[in-house]
Amino acid sequence: MIYQPVKGTHDLFGEEMEGMRYIRDVFSATVELYSYRQIMPPVLEYTEVFSRGAGSSSDVVRKEMYTFLDKGDRSVTMRPEFTAGVVRSVVSNKLYATEDLPLKLYYCGPAFRYERPQLGRYRQFHQFGVEEIGADNARCDAECIIMAMQSLYMLGFQKLSLKINSIGDDDSRRSYRDALTKYFSAHLDEMCDDCHERIRLNPLRILDCKVAHDQEIAKGAPKIKDYLSEASEKRFYETLSIINDLGIEYEIDDSLVRGLDYYSEVVFEIHAIGANGTDYGALCGGGHYGGLVKELGGPDLAGVGYAMGMERVYGVAKEDGLLKDLDHGIDFYVIPVGEEVLDDVFNIVEEIRSLGFSCDTPLANVKLGSAFKKAERRHAKFALIIGQDELDRGVAQLKDLSTKTQKEIDLTKLEEELDHAIAPYEEEDDGCHHDHHEAVEEKKE
Repeated sequence: MIYQPVKGTHDLFGEEMEGMRYIRDVFSATVELYSYRQIMPPVLEYTEVFSRGAGSSSDVVRKEMYTFLDKGDRSVTMRPEFTAGVVRSVVSNKLYATEDLPLKLYYCGPAFRYERPQLGRYRQFHQFGVEEIGADNARCDAECIIMAMQSLYMLGFQKLSLKINSIGDDDSRRSYRDALTKYFSAHLDEMCDDCHERIRLNPLRILDCKVAHDQEIAKGAPKIKDYLSEASEKRFYETLSIINDLGIEYEIDDSLVRGLDYYSEVVFEIHAIGANGTDYGALCGGGHYGGLVKELGGPDLAGVGYAMGMERVYGVAKEDGLLKDLDHGIDFYVIPVGEEVLDDVFNIVEEIRSLGFSCDTPLANVKLGSAFKKAERRHAKFALIIGQDELDRGVAQLKDLSTKTQKEIDLTKLEEELDHAIAPYEEEDDGCHHDHHEAVEEKKE
């Protein structure tokens, strides 16, 4: 039997793995400029973390969670999203008491949702996101939005479209839910079964329905802006003012509510516009939340955050030509000439790696032509050829595989020789790849 991946999952390797890793590094480097630190909650949480955190009316909790009983008959769930788990971790570890507020945390890892597999959407997928917990003002919301956009700009996107809305505070949403219930009740016979459930649990979820006919009905629904409290309206326009002062264009989208129940006040999505003008749709979504920390057993602290699906970002970035030339290969491929030098070459290779250079070598005797082909497949910058004669004289032949020039180097001055050889390539990388790789290089430094 030939085993295949579970439906809705896929193997990451090669070009896609390199692309995903690069995206992660760029995003991580960007948020670290804003003083965020990484956190990684477990994949498994007690089910109540998500049912209380994400909300029982959300499609994620109602239909998409991988939930089962463990061997102790406890209901556990593989995380469908990160925010509830991050907040649970903050509460469990009392980070709100032992760390300076606001907490600035970021994450990157797999999440799991049982939904219909389709292009770019998997049952196991990867999310990158942030949570800022413990501060509550328009500047926090604005900074989060700006940071999300900056992350995508650092990846190389040239044009982004920010869609933003306010779903208000508790009083605003209470009034709005009543108005939506009244409106949709008159149309319920025409709507899908899910919307029959949504109107009972949380009528705001109907605005997120993907059924075309229901979307048409929703266009005539009351707008949240008409039900915002004075405080929520003031906060929303303060956030817009900060964004506007920085020259960031935005569109107020009355239908934007986000898919999880913990959101309140400002919510947003960021769409990518391709070089050819194509709107690739939302790459990022997030917003403010008010009661989640308290709901999971902590103090009454507000938060704001966003998440991006890594597979989705990868697919769009690749289509827009932002992930070219990611495989920079290795610095040196060391070629032993003759079986008698294998042990000595093995030791030299380890020395080269200890000096901080990427390096590989065949671990058995191979023909010279075959070894050069291996060096090319690994995109090596240089081949280092060492035979018994070279070892006896304490030298090696260094061949630049792009220019095909070759010279003899002194093995007793190995670090100096290799530094000198690689220097022009590092300068070239700094110049040619500055725009897209600057964030990664800063992070390494």
